[in-house]
Amino acid sequence: MHRFLVIAPALLAALAAGAQPESVAPGWRAVRVGEAGLEPPNSGTQQTSATVFDIDGDRVNDFVITERTAAPAVVGYLRKSAGWRRIVIDAGRALVEAGAACEDVDSDGDLDFVAGGDGRSNELWWWENPGAAAGYDKPWTRRTIKSSGPNKHHDLMFLDVDGDNIRELIFWNQGGRRLLLARRPARPRDASPGGGGEWPMETVFEYSSGSEMLQRGKPAAFRSVNEHEGLWAADIDLDGRQDIVGGGYWFRRTPQGRFIPNLVDASYHFSRSAAGQLTKGGRPEVVLAVGDGAGPLIWYEWVKGTWMPHILAEVDNGHSLAVLDFDGDGNADIFLAEMRLNGGNPASRCSVFLGDGAGNFKETVLAAGFDNHESKAADLDGDGDLDILMKPYNHLTPSLNILINEGGPPRAR
Repeated sequence: MHRFLVIAPALLAALAAGAQPESVAPGWRAVRVGEAGLEPPNSGTQQTSATVFDIDGDRVNDFVITERTAAPAVVGYLRKSAGWRRIVIDAGRALVEAGAACEDVDSDGDLDFVAGGDGRSNELWWWENPGAAAGYDKPWTRRTIKSSGPNKHHDLMFLDVDGDNIRELIFWNQGGRRLLLARRPARPRDASPGGGGEWPMETVFEYSSGSEMLQRGKPAAFRSVNEHEGLWAADIDLDGRQDIVGGGYWFRRTPQGRFIPNLVDASYHFSRSAAGQLTKGGRPEVVLAVGDGAGPLIWYEWVKGTWMPHILAEVDNGHSLAVLDFDGDGNADIFLAEMRLNGGNPASRCSVFLGDGAGNFKETVLAAGFDNHESKAADLDGDGDLDILMKPYNHLTPSLNILINEGGPPRAR
């Protein structure tokens, strides 16, 4: 495995300067708050989640941002010809945690928004998309999925685990030291306190505070002992069904409905998770990176029954991670972006590690000096190539930045 680093000369000079301004590589353009209709989410300073999906059904991606210190707590950004239009989804305040998702919860043909509460909240919610007739800019109705039990729900996703064509909600409940599965009720609009109770839930995995081994790197001091996070879906065992990847494990569901935890790396539970076919043939590879703290970006290859780690880079708060074909060449790549937590890490990078399908990667730094927390690689302007939604957590917030791809090859559809 070989790794190469490619940095544009302008970025190289900026990185060498130390406390440099934000820099963008040639072929990319940064759209900042105040430009192209891009307004701040609210007046708050802790922007927790970013979720990209088509809100209004026009087949162009929009996105949702949450913030937990001020109102409105949830806002959306609709892509329009001249840029973006901000809409208020929830005008109130909410202790929304990182790691939200979208899903057509009520099966009415449009996508709804789903998020969980942070370390001060035991709740999970979904916000009902009002649809075109009512108007997408009308405040969305917030409905409850969970309102009991322990707090904190960092990372959730939807996945059809049992083959019934209904995707279940998978989420970490860090306060309860569990990975949980929630099944959508037949009438989800009624499944709220006072209207039918919480969604039915079952435990996928449970861990304890007495079983942690030394973790890689230097995880954030605020984490709990043996805290787990990170979620992704991939068919790891090649049986035709998507498995759950997260917390340094992958989880296989048996025909009897039981989940079997399989270790990837016991020393990297508190990490961001992704997976994909980084090398041709065999099982998909797993990628882990430190989201909060300092540590390595690692991809794991299944070799003769063992997950073999390959370290790609050292990372400072790499809270943005994905595996996808960034350049459309048919090979999976790794997207990784770093935070500037509390103003630190002035040389933070937003990078793509371009893969050749044989385990070799070339890191290309797309931007430097930006705060990236749950930043997402997605087509944000409808032209077919991948752009970057660069969401900060608390550096220079309230703020947003969008990195528009103006020179890279289009992504194959």
